[in-house]
Amino acid sequence: MRKMRCVTARRPSDVGALVCLLLAQVGILAGSLCAGTAAAKPAATEADHLLALRLDGSYDPERGLLEATARLTFAGSADERRLWLAEGMQLSSLSVAGEPLTDFSHEAGECVLRCPPGGDLELSYSGCLDQSADPFVVTGSSLRTGRQTAPGGEGPVDDCRFLSYVRDFYPHPRLDFAALQMTLRLPEGWNCLGSGTRSGGGPAVGDCGFRFENPSAKGMALVCGRFQPIGILSGPLTVRLYGWPGFDLDSHFNTAEIGRILSFYERRFGPLGTNELSILFRRGQWLGGVSYSGLIVMSVDAGKPLRTTAVQRRPRLESALAMSDAGTDLLAHEFAHQWWGGIVSWKTTADNWITEGLATYSSLIYMKGLQGEKAYERIRRDLRRFVKRFAGKAAPAEGGKLRWVFKNPDVYQSQVYAKPALMLAELADTLGEDELLRRLRSILETHRYRSLGTEEFLDLLGGGDPGLRLRLNEWILSRDLPGDLSSKKR
Repeated sequence: MRKMRCVTARRPSDVGALVCLLLAQVGILAGSLCAGTAAAKPAATEADHLLALRLDGSYDPERGLLEATARLTFAGSADERRLWLAEGMQLSSLSVAGEPLTDFSHEAGECVLRCPPGGDLELSYSGCLDQSADPFVVTGSSLRTGRQTAPGGEGPVDDCRFLSYVRDFYPHPRLDFAALQMTLRLPEGWNCLGSGTRSGGGPAVGDCGFRFENPSAKGMALVCGRFQPIGILSGPLTVRLYGWPGFDLDSHFNTAEIGRILSFYERRFGPLGTNELSILFRRGQWLGGVSYSGLIVMSVDAGKPLRTTAVQRRPRLESALAMSDAGTDLLAHEFAHQWWGGIVSWKTTADNWITEGLATYSSLIYMKGLQGEKAYERIRRDLRRFVKRFAGKAAPAEGGKLRWVFKNPDVYQSQVYAKPALMLAELADTLGEDELLRRLRSILETHRYRSLGTEEFLDLLGGGDPGLRLRLNEWILSRDLPGDLSSKKR
């Protein structure tokens, strides 16, 4: 068989380079869903579209050692496959439809495979993953609360290890919505949560380990740690709560708020289409959150209970994630990503204003229902002042690159979080909130488990009205802050 020459892939997005910008105040979410290193990956053809992925492996969180076998099913055949797999991983075997494959290269995190037509692709690999000190340097939305180390200053705040898709811990062509199944065996004493419904395992025993299934998600993520179950909230959607030993949920968050937020969003956006959601409260240095499909992780400052030190209002808004009360706002933002990110996502990092803007707007209307119209209008004015501080510097449609261009992360936050939320609030004024919510529900229904680009999303939002479409362009494609439409009408 002809040998393939090695291909060097240049990946301008380096995970480590995100640290200084994202943890300075606020990062991107996921479901979050952020792309991280995926931003540099070339677009895949339809034949490269990943339909399903099964992962079976063992992971030692202390050493970062991962051994796994992944089975990938694609939409069509291709002579060549390009997959991304962490550079530290060594391939031990590859096969297509059960036949060994020897014509491949793996360099700089990119695998190039020369494939015979048809059949599933199976890869076995192992190696040591870089042990990130804190997942929120890559994927989290964080708010500083003042404490920089654990109580007493005794080193790392907790031992959580994140295997998020941005770290390429499994082979994939790009971030597609796909059916995912993952099984992971861990050393005794470690627990695991993942993207999707937990279908097996308690403490890892024998060959069972921890198993998670998701009928369709944009990338898979796992979090390992010595946390434990702390409660279950029953309802149409079962919410399983986890925390570190001794964690007192009620001293940080209002447990009843979780059910209220979910009920609020279900009435407005429709059901999630899943029966279960897991929430992990982990001990961190900042108040923050990250959302994957079926999994939310909240980073909690263990030394500052939120219920006694809630963020107070200031003359000038400091964060689009703390519009009124930091804990409630952040919960509302992360829950919203189960719809905006978990069901409909963005196509490229230039389009990630779609999910961040919608999550911020969702938080805004939740606060309106909680505090009333007067508080809602005040928060909108604060958001507008926040965006105005950076008017002329960037546009929401410039997306992820704003983190690199500007040293001040507030520029990114104002454009990707706050400005699109203001656009949606104005659209609700123009159309009526019921009509806007109808359009948003329609997008969730007709584009379920799809990634949308800016132009396509704005077309759907505009509903075929050319004048309205131009107004939406002013908000998203322009670097300027549009004037108040109500004052223009007068």
